[in-house]
Amino acid sequence: MQAVNYSHARNNLKAIIDDVCDNNEEFIITTKHDKSVIILSMDEYNRTHAALKREVHQALLEAEHGDLMDADEVFDHILTNYED
Repeated sequence: MQAVNYSHARNNLKAIIDDVCDNNEEFIITTKHDKSVIILSMDEYNRTHAALKREVHQALLEAEHGDLMDADEVFDHILTNYED
């Protein structure tokens, strides 16, 4: 993940978009007023949200069946599935 300031991003937007889409890169764009955004590809956005929807659906099914985890189990599960 690369971080660039707003001016650099504005002046190089096409190259940033190409890098994000072609190389699955993510960019943080910052302003001088401590605001930030992340640019990621539509494919990555869709994959991430599809996975999240599946996990929420599965969790709801498990809760309906009384198959619940305690807080430590939840924390371990999250770490296992989302480590970089």
